[in-house]
Amino acid sequence: MKRVLYVDDIRTPNWFGDEVIVARNYEQALKNLLIDQFDVVDLDHDLGEEKTGYDIVKFIIENQIEVKTIAIHTANPVGRDNMRQLVEHYLDCHIILY
Repeated sequence: MKRVLYVDDIRTPNWFGDEVIVARNYEQALKNLLIDQFDVVDLDHDLGEEKTGYDIVKFIIENQIEVKTIAIHTANPVGRDNMRQLVEHYLDCHIILY
């Protein structure tokens, strides 16, 4: 069973059979990343506020948080590409785009 942090302001997660923690905004995501360890961080780009999924990826990098997989599930193609490039350049983890 994987531990998943699912970050999205609207959608519900589709991780079945895994332990899923849902964060609805940037602050909730950071709080969870600081107190827990996750196999997968599944991110939306647009979180309905100033901070985005891109900012969460930067936080993961800057704080050297170990993650096995980053999944990106956004309808924002520019945000998806920016997040993907950041992960590819700075993190040694698997990337899932959907």
